[in-house]
This record gives sequence, structure tokens and C-alpha cells, in this order.
Amino acid sequence: MGKIVPDWQTFIRCDGGHLIIRHLKSGLAEDLEIPWPEKLKGITCEKVRFRAEDLRPLSQCGKTLDFVDLKDCELEPGALAVLSVAESLRCLTIQNCGVSDRDFEWFRGTAKLELVALNGNPQCTSSVIAQAAGSPLNRLHLQGTNIQDSDIPLMLSFPQLLILNISDTKVTGAALQQLSINRGLSIICDHDREGVAQFRAAQRQNWKKKLPFDKEPAEEAMQLVRDFYAASQDRKQLRSRFVTQRYLDYCKTYGYSGVDPGQKRSFCDSSTPPYQDCHVVDVEQITRKKMYVYSECDDLTFTQYRCLVIQSENNWKIDKSEELMDGKWRFRSLD
Repeated sequence: MGKIVPDWQTFIRCDGGHLIIRHLKSGLAEDLEIPWPEKLKGITCEKVRFRAEDLRPLSQCGKTLDFVDLKDCELEPGALAVLSVAESLRCLTIQNCGVSDRDFEWFRGTAKLELVALNGNPQCTSSVIAQAAGSPLNRLHLQGTNIQDSDIPLMLSFPQLLILNISDTKVTGAALQQLSINRGLSIICDHDREGVAQFRAAQRQNWKKKLPFDKEPAEEAMQLVRDFYAASQDRKQLRSRFVTQRYLDYCKTYGYSGVDPGQKRSFCDSSTPPYQDCHVVDVEQITRKKMYVYSECDDLTFTQYRCLVIQSENNWKIDKSEELMDGKWRFRSLD
């Protein structure tokens, strides 16, 4: 029987099959009296020291356990092996827990596994991820692990991967271009932002149609988008002059018309001018009078945008705006 501790020291709650344990004081909580539910769906723990026997009740939850989230915990060697029965596990997060490859000898992935996060465990290598081959992973957070350039081809084993975080690792931008065939992948790599930009450039080549390129009209189309971004920095400027009436009408139909001062703006409106961190990076020619102009935002994942720009009566105008989401270009209103 574990010990009961005051809730001001350690918060313990079981809510609808979700067990939550958070230690609120310095150090680690241990030898706790844990109210294990009969049908455990998920467990979230922070700053707890677990012996193998403490986690043994998880062996009865193999068919119901959906997610495990352990942060800043200490785990006795072999304690995680109890998760080998979790055949329906969807999310596995073991962050800053001092674990190594040996703690995952039991791990084989699952048919439902979507997320693996091993952030802050420098003794974990690619061998842990290799053992998940065949799982439908779409998010992989490996920040602060021992992942290296030679491990990057392994990520091609997960064609549904959408987010890969390899910040604070030995991976360099030179290795990332191997992953550019995954059109939906976003990479977070704070220590090599230039390498990520090169990956995105290579990735764009897989989106674009291979058509002849006319330099002069292409440059005119790109300049229009640059001018639109520049005008967006001054809320007093009329930006509708850069946009076709057809696109303005379309946006208005869907309840948005915030292009010019005083008009209804989008839900993301703030004191920061729109497109402040966006810049034009590429162009794709559809016809001589129709171009896709690609832009990216200087945010964590280099969010990608593109504008369909058309020429009418010698004037170029924006006719559509899209954002790349999960590998697909999706309509968005102009901010």
C-alpha cells in the first residue's frame, strides 16, 4: 500500500479513465497510493519516481490504454516493459526521464501508434524508432536525443509523418533533403534553420509542375505579392487593389472581407500587422498569365503559403490564397 500525500504536494486525479499525477513540490514524488481505474485510457505523470511494481497495474489495461505521457519522471530499469501489452497505444510520450535504448527493448510499436515523443533523453537513439516500423506515426518528437544524419533515411519508413522535431540533435540540414519526397512533412530544427529552409525548397519542387519558366512575367507576379505584403504593414493602405474582385467576393461570401481598413477582419487579427514575417521564396508558372507565388513564414516550421496570381489588362492580381496543411493546399482568407 502506497502512502497518501496531501494534494498541495502531489495532485492525483482520475477523470473518466484518465489518471493524472503531478508533483507540485521540488524533487520527485514516490511510493504513492494510486487510484487505478478498472478501464484506464490514459496516464499523465510529472515528477514521479516509479518502481517496476508501481506500474504493474498497467498490465491489466492492455486493451484500453490509449496514451502514456510521462515528463520529468524517474523510472526504474525495466519499469516500462509493462507497456508491451498495450496493443492499442496511440500516443507514447517519455520526456526528460533519463531513459535509454535499453528501457525500450520491449517496444514494437502498435497498429494505432500516431505519436512518439522522446524529448530530452540523450541516451535514446534511432533504434527505438526503428522498432516502431509499420506503425502509422504522424508525429515524432526527438529533440535532445542522440539522432544523427545517418538515421534520417529511417524516417521514410513512416509515409504519414507530418511533424518531425529534431532540434538539439546532431542532425544537419544536409541530411534533411532526403525527406523532401514527403510533401506533408514539417520539420522543426532550431539549430539549423538554414538547413530546414533548404529542405522546404527541395520539397516545393515535388509540388510544382515541371513547365517552362518565363522569367519576366514570373518576376512581375512575385513582385505583386511582395507589394501586397509591404502594404499589409500599414493598416491605412487599401490592399484591395492587389486582389481580384472575384476573390474578394468569394471571401465575403464566407463571412470575411478584412482587406481594407474598417472592414471585418479574421479571428486571428491582432496588433501585429499581417504577413510581417512572410517572404516570397519561389514561383510556379501555370500559363504565361497565371502563376503560383510561394511564400514562407519565419516561424517554427516555416509555414508555407501560395497565392494564385493572374494577369488581366496588364495588371497582376491575387486570385486565391492557400496554406499548406498536412501535405495539401487549403483555402485561406487574406489576413
